[in-house]
Amino acid sequence: MNISLVLLAAGNSQRFEGNKLLSLIDGKPMYLYIADEIEKCCDSLFAQKIVVSQYEEILREMGRRGYTVLENPKGGDGIASSLKIGLDAATGQAVCFAVCDQPYLKGDTIAQFLKCWEMSGRGMGCLSFEGVPGNPAVFSEKYFEELRGLEGDAGGRRILSGHPADRYMHEIKDKKELEDIDIRRKL
Repeated sequence: MNISLVLLAAGNSQRFEGNKLLSLIDGKPMYLYIADEIEKCCDSLFAQKIVVSQYEEILREMGRRGYTVLENPKGGDGIASSLKIGLDAATGQAVCFAVCDQPYLKGDTIAQFLKCWEMSGRGMGCLSFEGVPGNPAVFSEKYFEELRGLEGDAGGRRILSGHPADRYMHEIKDKKELEDIDIRRKL
């Protein structure tokens, strides 16, 4: 299946008290962890790679890496605005949305998830730990209009929970991979 990747990197990081995506973890900006994992393990799975951000540094670097870069000057309005910007630029039959504040997520996990999701024949899917849905999430084109209808901080989880019979949940073993960094602490 032709899958577009949309990396979401536009939020204001209000709970973090600063731009978490540019914060360093072991000397590397947080947003680059997922980009490096995708390049290393599953770059070939995506027919198109998009990043949506309000941060010039992120847009510049990801453009250098071959991503279609899309600015969201209203990143503080909630994740739905970034989802729609990315979705409107996507050309694939499915879109995989991933967030850039999960520095422990492995590319192999993403690759395995997408392969199993395609084999499942379901219209959407996500990673999960102990049955709790997480990111990334993938949606076939039959859900694009529902995604466009999201507002504010409502993300794909609302659609995933609304269609359980058409949802594939890829259970992972290491909960840390789904950890998103929302609060500043010693990284």
